[in-house]
Amino acid sequence: MSIAEPTSLWLLALPALASALAVYRHRSRVVQQRRLASPAVWRRLMGGTPATGLLRMLAWCIAAALVVVALARPQWGELPTEESVRTRDLVVALDVSDSMLCPDLRPSRLARSLEVIVRALPGFEGNRVGIVVFAGDAYPLVPVTTDLNAVAAFLDGVRPQMVALPGSNLERAADAALRLLPAEGEGRVLVLVTDGENLQGDVAAAAERLRKAGVGVLAVVAGTSDGGPIPVPSADGSVQYKRDSNGRPVVTRAQPEVLQELATAVDGEVLELTGGRVVPELIESINRLRTREIEATRTVRRVERFPIFLLAAAVVLGLGFALSPWRRLAAAATLVVAMLAVPAVAQDADPVQPSAASGETETRGAAPTVSWWQRLIPGGSRRLARAGAGHWRDGDLPRAVEDFAGAAILDPDSPDR
Repeated sequence: MSIAEPTSLWLLALPALASALAVYRHRSRVVQQRRLASPAVWRRLMGGTPATGLLRMLAWCIAAALVVVALARPQWGELPTEESVRTRDLVVALDVSDSMLCPDLRPSRLARSLEVIVRALPGFEGNRVGIVVFAGDAYPLVPVTTDLNAVAAFLDGVRPQMVALPGSNLERAADAALRLLPAEGEGRVLVLVTDGENLQGDVAAAAERLRKAGVGVLAVVAGTSDGGPIPVPSADGSVQYKRDSNGRPVVTRAQPEVLQELATAVDGEVLELTGGRVVPELIESINRLRTREIEATRTVRRVERFPIFLLAAAVVLGLGFALSPWRRLAAAATLVVAMLAVPAVAQDADPVQPSAASGETETRGAAPTVSWWQRLIPGGSRRLARAGAGHWRDGDLPRAVEDFAGAAILDPDSPDR
């Protein structure tokens, strides 16, 4: 069982406090009754000790507690539901070659690429994601999985030069991604994050294999066209810069035209990391690429059970009102509700027998009648008798006679009334 609104359970303290006060009140009244008379005297005078109302109060407190539990929305049991799940298989191929150390993107091309990918991972929820790292060769780092926390943990361990073979080979990166992706399906996407330098490999051959496999491509350009030097940390902690055979610093520049050629061949898209909205743009670009839809049946919906507790509260509340001294009022209210639910029944009127006297004219009058609600409420005859006495004192003889006649109809066993 689970509780949808657990904070509502704090309200149970109120009926618990009320129950404690009811018990305290009950004990105080019992002590007062014993001070006034012994239980034997109470039984002789009243047939028993007066009720303190403990059971009635406890019943109301239990009803209040059941209402609080209903407000907390208890749930148990599950219903099978069909969900349409839109999902993709994504492989992120990340360039970890020496050129990705260039600081033309702060703090470096590789660090900026990792930051964007990790921030975009929540937007991949529901998709399967895999990671490939590449330089002169390519290796799978994470197989395709829906565990995005595991993907983020592996990305946190990505370091430059973790691929032993130097260089940058986009063809090897594409081949490694194809090995990770399923052999077929419409929802397969390669996200290629690199500066576009391709020192080895055939970009056209990689594009052709991706096109034949039906894999969508989003090429992410990490770097600027102005470029910059490549820092090489030394063992003593100092930073040197990579130089060519002539001793001049090597300047690496991003080559978006290479990635544009690859994306155009497979009807893909190109995105640059230099934009201010690169994370949402990355998610939107992937959403525009190939998507498949899978119909799956999952038992994820829990059944709401609060009506059970509301019904139990109503029953306990009714029992509380049925206890003395409320039982007569509760019975009368029940009967009134029942009578209102059906058409009112017309009452029959019996004619008054004619009476004749010397020198008087015969008259016929209607016999006194009693309203149906007077018949339902206990003590109706006494109320009519008291009303008749009041009209008699006021000099309203016709109404007094009518009330006395009604009292006689309701209580024929007491003609002296």
